[in-house]
Amino acid sequence: MEAVRTPPAPDRDGVKKLLAERLRVDAAALTEESTLDELGLDSLLLAETMAAAEDTYDVVYDMEVIANEMVPSLPLGAFLDLLADTANLNFPHNEGRCTG
Repeated sequence: MEAVRTPPAPDRDGVKKLLAERLRVDAAALTEESTLDELGLDSLLLAETMAAAEDTYDVVYDMEVIANEMVPSLPLGAFLDLLADTANLNFPHNEGRCTG
């Protein structure tokens, strides 16, 4: 019997690394006080980062909540908190999104 791979739990540093890769900057340069606008995080980079996090950590984010909270002046730390608060952990991607 083949062992089931358990993905790592999402963590701030891991998500910051995913974001840094898309922004092409060093993750250490991403301060939690920097706003999304200051970092150059546009909607495409946001979508790419969240998709990568969903694949890496086997989570599904509540996009409705995130869309309602996202503003360019949102600090990175608040964005990371928002991701942590809206993640549905270990939700199979091929069965669709959780509706609550």
